[in-house]
Amino acid sequence: MTLQRAALWAVVIAATIFLLVAGRGLLLPFVLGIVLWYMVDSLADTLAQPRLGRLRLPQPLALLLAVVAIGGLFWIVGRTIGRNVQAVVAAVPTYEARLTHLIEQGTRMAGIEQAPTLSELVARISLADTLGSVATAAASVVSVAGLILIYTLFLFVEQVHFRSKLAAIFHGDGQEARVRAVLARIDREIRLYIRIKTTLATVTSALAYVVMSSVGVDFAGFWAVMVFFFYYIPTVGSILAIVAPALLTLIQFDNLTPFLIVLLVFGSIQVITANVIEPAIMGRSLNLSPLVVIVSLIVWGTIWGVVGMFLCVPIMVVALIVLAQFEATRPVAVLLSADGRIPESTP
Repeated sequence: MTLQRAALWAVVIAATIFLLVAGRGLLLPFVLGIVLWYMVDSLADTLAQPRLGRLRLPQPLALLLAVVAIGGLFWIVGRTIGRNVQAVVAAVPTYEARLTHLIEQGTRMAGIEQAPTLSELVARISLADTLGSVATAAASVVSVAGLILIYTLFLFVEQVHFRSKLAAIFHGDGQEARVRAVLARIDREIRLYIRIKTTLATVTSALAYVVMSSVGVDFAGFWAVMVFFFYYIPTVGSILAIVAPALLTLIQFDNLTPFLIVLLVFGSIQVITANVIEPAIMGRSLNLSPLVVIVSLIVWGTIWGVVGMFLCVPIMVVALIVLAQFEATRPVAVLLSADGRIPESTP
């Protein structure tokens, strides 16, 4: 690669990052609309597949059922979070008093004569401020919900004519089959990722609810929902899913037994699921470097916040597949891969 080409690539990357950051308010609703459209369309395609070798739902009926299912899921999750957030905010003073007591005990055990006040320790990580930030983020999503739904609706309208547009764009040059093959591979990889992640997240959150409710942890249903969403965030999400309920248990109870049960039992479930079961099921399909996943998590989290954390892996999967199709960018695809093996370019 010549110096001029390297400089050009650097300018293109810098300009792209600038546009992603500066246009966050405009891009995020559209990106979330794409995500919602993809979820509904994937579920509709799954429902429309033949069952028992003969029965097949008509596509419009499958689409309607998918819309109802996704809408019902969001309603249940939103209702659960909404109810429990208010209860958590109401319980913050009790937790802060308990946390102050734990700090005093810890400082005495450490031999520190004067314990720092709670305000000194949590000035930067106040529970109330943290919950307020979460509520603000949720409110921002709700505020653009109408725009997201509009984007989703028009994406379904555009989907009807997409194939004909693709054929018109590549008419006569033999590239249509290649583009279709690349899009099919991207669709297959993303659907596999979502299916595996959703299944394991559901199982993990259900087990988390069983463990927490069995020891009497407050707001077990709320934390189970949080565990479900944490599972979609690579690496960091698994840590948060273990630490957050465990810390709440430590603050809530006067003895360490419930804390140790939640930490060890659920921690073991989370570690085994995320580090043993998921890689075994996922296999080599995604083949992304763990370092690339961590870096993309940080980069996209910085650019788009929590939404970027959720989407970092699908974005890198798309980037890997697309970069592997061109001779000039295949070295970049190799660097993104886990073992140097990348998808073969489609002729």
